[in-house]
Amino acid sequence: MTSIKIEIVLILLELYIKFSAALRSTSLPIGGLFNGLTLPSSVRVFEKMVQKSSTGFYHGRSLESSVIDSYSISLEMCPFTSDNHGIAALIDARPTDGICDTICLLCNRYNVSHLSIGWETTETLPTDLFTFQYHPPPDLISKAYIELIKFLQWDKFTILYESEKSFKYLEEIINNWGNPNEPILFRKLDPEGDNREAFKELIKSFILTSLNAYSLNFHEIPALMANVSTLHLTTHINDVKWKDLGINTDNEPIQLETALVADAINHVGKAIRGMMGDSRSFNFMNIPPPPELCVRGSKTDYEEVAWPLGNELRAALTQTTIKGFTGFIDFDEFGKRKNFHLHFSKLDGNSRFVSAGSWDSRTNIITTERIVNDRSKVLKPNSKIRIATKKDLPYFEIVENSNGTFYRGFVVDLIEAIFKQIKNETNIELEYEFYKVADNKLGNPIPESKKWDGIIGDLIEHKAELGVADLTVTAERLAAVDFSTPFMVLGVSMLFKQTEPPPPDMFSFMKPLSLDVWLYLATTFIVISFILLICARMSLDDWVNPHPCNLEPENLQNIWSLYNCMWLNVGAIMTQGCDILPRGPGSRWVVGMWWFFSMIVTASYMANMSTFMRNNRRNNDIEDVKALSEQTKVSYGAVQNSATYKLFKNSNDTIYKKISMVMDTSRPSVFTLSNEDGVNRVLKGKGKYAFFMESSAIDYYTKRHCNLKMVGPKLDSKEYGIAMPKNFPRRSLIDHAILSLQQIGELTRLKTKWWEIEDNVAHCENIKSDGEQDIGSLQMANTSGIFLVLGVGGILGLFVAIIEFLLYIKKMSAKDGVTFYEALIREWRVSLNPRELHKQAAPPGSAIPASTTPSTQGALS
Repeated sequence: MTSIKIEIVLILLELYIKFSAALRSTSLPIGGLFNGLTLPSSVRVFEKMVQKSSTGFYHGRSLESSVIDSYSISLEMCPFTSDNHGIAALIDARPTDGICDTICLLCNRYNVSHLSIGWETTETLPTDLFTFQYHPPPDLISKAYIELIKFLQWDKFTILYESEKSFKYLEEIINNWGNPNEPILFRKLDPEGDNREAFKELIKSFILTSLNAYSLNFHEIPALMANVSTLHLTTHINDVKWKDLGINTDNEPIQLETALVADAINHVGKAIRGMMGDSRSFNFMNIPPPPELCVRGSKTDYEEVAWPLGNELRAALTQTTIKGFTGFIDFDEFGKRKNFHLHFSKLDGNSRFVSAGSWDSRTNIITTERIVNDRSKVLKPNSKIRIATKKDLPYFEIVENSNGTFYRGFVVDLIEAIFKQIKNETNIELEYEFYKVADNKLGNPIPESKKWDGIIGDLIEHKAELGVADLTVTAERLAAVDFSTPFMVLGVSMLFKQTEPPPPDMFSFMKPLSLDVWLYLATTFIVISFILLICARMSLDDWVNPHPCNLEPENLQNIWSLYNCMWLNVGAIMTQGCDILPRGPGSRWVVGMWWFFSMIVTASYMANMSTFMRNNRRNNDIEDVKALSEQTKVSYGAVQNSATYKLFKNSNDTIYKKISMVMDTSRPSVFTLSNEDGVNRVLKGKGKYAFFMESSAIDYYTKRHCNLKMVGPKLDSKEYGIAMPKNFPRRSLIDHAILSLQQIGELTRLKTKWWEIEDNVAHCENIKSDGEQDIGSLQMANTSGIFLVLGVGGILGLFVAIIEFLLYIKKMSAKDGVTFYEALIREWRVSLNPRELHKQAAPPGSAIPASTTPSTQGALS
C-alpha cells in the first residue's frame, strides 16, 4: 500500500515538472539585480511577486551581487544568464550615478529591456532605447519644488546639501530663481560632523527633497517646531497589498526603491501579457530564448545574438500603463516617466506627515486637498509662551527688592489684560513669562548677514513666541515676522526744550525809543521851553492889558513864565493841548515848530510801540520740520537705526532727505542709543538740540519734564503691534482680544495709568506757560513801570499841593489875626467840603492872577 502511494506521488511530481516546463516555455523570464547598495525589502518584494505570479506570462529570479562596480557585476551576470537562463527584462535596483554602466550597455546591445530604479537619469537615455527610468526625472521633480516654494510663499531660502550630485534635483530651482535681491544661500552639511549651528542659523521652515522623507520618524525630535514639507510618490493607502507581499508597514515604512521594484514587476508583467496575448504572430511553444548577458568582442557579435522579441517588448512597455504603488506608470518614447503625480505632505503637530495636496506633472500645478496647520503653529504641551521685550519706561521695568524680582510697565499690564480677555472669551488659559532680550534692542537687520538683532531676532530664531514693546510695524519687519492688531496709533514728531522767557521789564514802555533819544528829547524840551520864554518876553504882543476896561493902563502883564512855557510844551507833546497860547509871531513860530516836532516824535513812538509789542508776542521758535531743515543753529537727531530714522532715510521727500543727510554727516554724532538718551540730550542742549521720536514717547516725557514740548504736527502715522513668528497659532486670539480691549476702553485706561499717573510727580499737563495763559495781551509785569510813573507823579503833585496849601494857611492866619492851627482847621473844612464852592479870598500878596485869557485880552486891545 505504501509503495502505491509513493508511485502516485512520483507520477504527480513528474506531471508537475512537465507542466511547469510547459508553462516556462510559454512565459518570459525576467531578472532582478541587487547589491549592497539596494534595500533588503526590494529583494523580498521581488522574490515574493515572481513566486506569486499566476499569469503564466513571466517568471523570474534575482541576482544579489556582493560587489559594487558594474564590471564585476557583469562578470557575475554572464554565468547567471548562461545555459538557457537568459532574461527578457532586467529590473536593476542599483543606483545609476547618472551613467549607463556595463549592465545597462549589455541590455541595450542584446535588446533586453533594462528597467532602471535609480533616481539619476542617464545622460544617454534618449539613445539607450531599451532602458526605462521608473524614477521620475529630476528635472520634473525640480519643477515641482519650484511650485512648492511658490505655494509656500517663500521669498528666500537656503539649500542644505551633503554632495554636489544632489543639485540635479534642484537644477531648475537654481537656474530659475527670480528674486535677485535675495540670492539662494548654500550650506554644505557634514554627514559625520555636527551641523547644529547651520540648522540653528537657518531653519524655520524647510522642504525635504528626498522622496522617501515622508517615512521619517519625527517622534524622536519633538522639540523641532519648524514647518516641514515634502513631496513623495508613495502613500500608505495600499497597506493591505504590502502585507500580502510580506511587508508590515506598521513596523517598516515603504521606501521608494521597493515600491518602484514592485511597480516595475507589475508593469513588465502586464506588458508581456499584452504582447503575447494580443499578437497573433506568437508561437507560444517556440519563443526564442533571450541571450546570455556576456561581454563580446564586437558590435556584430552582439547583433547576431540580440533577442528578436526585444523591440516588441520595448514597444509593449512604452504603450502599457498601470496604476501602481507610485501612481500612474507611463513612459514617453525615450523611456522617461511622464503623467505622474507627487503627493504634497506637511508635518503636523503630532509629528506625522499628513497629505495636503498633490502636484500634477502635466499641469505643473499644486492642488490643495486639505488644510494642514503648520507644525510651528502648534505649541508644545504645558509650555509657557515666552515674551521678549526690552527695558524702557513706561513699557517695561525690572524691579528688585527684598521680596524678589518682579516686572512692571505698560506691556506687562497689556499682556495680562489680553490673556485674561482670551480666557474670558474662549476659556483657554495660557501661561506666559517675560524676559529681556540680551542687547535690549527692538530689532534691525544685522549688516552683511541675514540675521536680525533684538526682539525680532529672538522671534526669528524661535527663542520667543511673542515680542512686545514700543515696536513699530514696518514693511521690513513684516517680511520677517507677523504682527497683531495695533494696540497704539502714533506718529513721529519733534521734541524741543521750551525757551526761557525773558525777565519782565517794568519800563518796557520806554523800549520804543533808545536811551539817547529820550535824553535828547528831554534836553530839547528844556531848551525849547527857555527859547519860548525868551521869545514871549521879547514879543510886544505877549504883553497885554490886565484890565481891558481901562483903556490907559499903567502896567502891562505877561503870563509867560518858565512854568507856563513848560506846561504848553508838555500839552503839545502829550497831544492834549493847553489853555494858554502865545500871541507874538516869534513865540508862535517857536511853538509851531515844537508842535511839528511833537507830532513826529509822538507818531514815531506809537509806531515803534506797536512793533515792539508785536515782536514780543511773536514766537521765534522752530514750528515745523521745514523750518528746522532751513536753519543751522539747532542740531537734530534720532535713535540710531530706528524706525524713526528710517522714516527720513527711506523717504523720497526732499525735506526728509535733507534732514537724513544732515543727521548722517553731523559731527559730533546726533544719534543716540535710546529715547531716554535723546531726552537727556535735549534737556542739556539749551534749546540747541531737537530730537525726533514717536509722539507717544514725547507725550510721556513732556508730562514729566515741564520744560519740554512737542513741536509741529505728526510727520507720519504708524502703529505699535505685538510681534510673533510667522503663522503663530494664537494670533487670531490675540487680535480679537486687542479689539475687545479697545471697545471697552481698557487700552485707554492703561495708557492713562502709565502716561499720566504712574511715576509722575510733575503732572505737567496742569502747568501752562505765561504765553499760553494770556496769549496776545500785555502783562502786568511789562506795564508796571507806567503805574510807577503815575504813582510817583501823583505823589509828587500831592506833595507840592500840600506845601502850597500850608503857605496859603500861613498867609490867611496873618490876615485874619488867628493862630496857624485855627486857620488850618477852618481852611481844611472849607477846602475839603465838596458842597462849598466859595471861600474867602487870599491876602493881596497871594492873590490869584486875573482869569482873563491872553487871547481875549489881545482881542480887546
